[in-house]
Amino acid sequence: MNKLTSILGGFAVIAIALVFIVQFRPNAGQQMVESARCAVEIRGTCISSGHYWASYRMLAPRGADQEWMRQRNLRKITAEGLVERQLLNEDAKRLGITISDDELNAELTSGRMHVSMPLAPVTMPDGRVVDPRGAAYMSLGGPMIRYLNVKNRQTGKFDLKAYEREVRMVAKMSPQEFREYQKEEIIAARMRDLVRSRAVVGEAEAYARYNQDKSTATVSYVRLDKRFFADLVADKSQKAIDAWVALNKEEEERTWNSRKSSYLPECRVTRHILAKIDQDNADPADAKAKAKEKIEQAKARLDKGESFADVARAMSEDGSAERGGLLGCVTKGKMVKPFEDAMLKAEPGKVTDVVESEFGYHLVLVDKVAKDLEAEAVGRAEVDEDLYLRFETERLAAEAAKTILAAVKGGKTLDQAVETYLSELEAKIAKKDEKAKKDDKKKDDKKDEAKKEEAAVESAVRKHPQRPVVESSLPFNASGSPIPGIMPGSNAATQAFKLEKPGDAADEIVQLFNGYAVMVLKEKKPASKEEWEKDRPNFMAQFREEKQEDALVAYISRLRNTLGTEIKFGGAEFTTEAKPPKDGSEDIGE
Repeated sequence: MNKLTSILGGFAVIAIALVFIVQFRPNAGQQMVESARCAVEIRGTCISSGHYWASYRMLAPRGADQEWMRQRNLRKITAEGLVERQLLNEDAKRLGITISDDELNAELTSGRMHVSMPLAPVTMPDGRVVDPRGAAYMSLGGPMIRYLNVKNRQTGKFDLKAYEREVRMVAKMSPQEFREYQKEEIIAARMRDLVRSRAVVGEAEAYARYNQDKSTATVSYVRLDKRFFADLVADKSQKAIDAWVALNKEEEERTWNSRKSSYLPECRVTRHILAKIDQDNADPADAKAKAKEKIEQAKARLDKGESFADVARAMSEDGSAERGGLLGCVTKGKMVKPFEDAMLKAEPGKVTDVVESEFGYHLVLVDKVAKDLEAEAVGRAEVDEDLYLRFETERLAAEAAKTILAAVKGGKTLDQAVETYLSELEAKIAKKDEKAKKDDKKKDDKKDEAKKEEAAVESAVRKHPQRPVVESSLPFNASGSPIPGIMPGSNAATQAFKLEKPGDAADEIVQLFNGYAVMVLKEKKPASKEEWEKDRPNFMAQFREEKQEDALVAYISRLRNTLGTEIKFGGAEFTTEAKPPKDGSEDIGE
């Protein structure tokens, strides 16, 4: 019986092969349905629209809608995948790499369907360069293999009719066309495997990478935030602003032209006091009650005659508090509706009733309504101050960071350096304010007022929400980010790992989105040999796969660099998304 089964099995294999030979002979079966148009032409070789649309259908995830495919520019991605396939086939020919009929038949009867996805960076029609290996395209590429249902449901064996039905439905090709299409795809896949196989990883190299990835450092740091310098340190006198504008007139004019629509034809110089509703409070009613109580307290102080600016500085929970609640000259459409309605109805100089918005409770004061030329004057003044402070606080924050870094390099701890800086800043501000006092008071009165002013300065410096404070990072590795808000491209982590012992300061200040930072090593913990031995097999496999992919991308990029202008795309209908038809369905061609 075993011999009989083997003989019958052998006849079955031969029969399938004969069917494939007959079915797939040139011009056999159905006529080709693909268009003769070229989707892509590379060095005179035409990649047909049939291949293009078959790849497009296979790359599109099941159930993906047109908007999803448009956002990923799937037509462009499809075309670029076929370009890479052609380049790999050309190089395969040079190397003598091909596929036999038996090997091709084995793939087809298994239902394995190959499709090319680009690996090298792709330049999109809008000029963006995207990485097809990135997260947005993960659902497209995978192993570049899809599966057809080519088996008989009853027997579980290959069924030629099921195969032909799947080919026509999925690829919209005749079996012969699909065979030629898959031959090119499989040869390209073999070339990718060949290039990957040449990437070799030594244990010493893998350990060096492991040590880099797994070693951690912790740093102490201080942030010098530009908002702190804008509120307390920068000279905001009109004289200082005018001097800066005189040297930067072109920049000022360009910025004003881009912002003037925010002021004209009318704007309102507006202040507010905000009592926030605590979103972390588990009892929403209690959170609202507490915010309401606070805004009522602020209103009571105003009713007693305190200035709006003073109460805003003391009680407002908005970033404008340091400016006495000043929001600037505000036009219609810039604020949330309840706030805007109150602002537009407000009589200049009079505080509104309590206003509730999504942010909490407000008291609103309109200082004045500026129109036309006055609105332009107010707007220009705000633009001038904003530009000046942007550049001046950048300078002041960098200067402060360098001062603190120099103190640490001179032997002080980071805490000592920061404390010294703040103390000197307090004294400097107090001296400046004291000098500005009037001289018609008695000497004793001057001393008393100087003490009061110094206490006020100390309170402002020490209580400012963005004041310089020494903080500690979480552990990070060589590719991590030790400080929140670091500018892209910063080498802060690299600097940290160059430091030898705790207390050592980085040689350079670190640039942040809103200022600078000084960084001092707190602890450095290298990866242990025990961890390496435990993780070695998996890590080496992952590292090898990473190197293989990098080698393949570099290889394909070199092939692409040989193309120059010897590549032509068939037209916008192939490489850019078409508008959806009126019935909502997607026309992806025949």
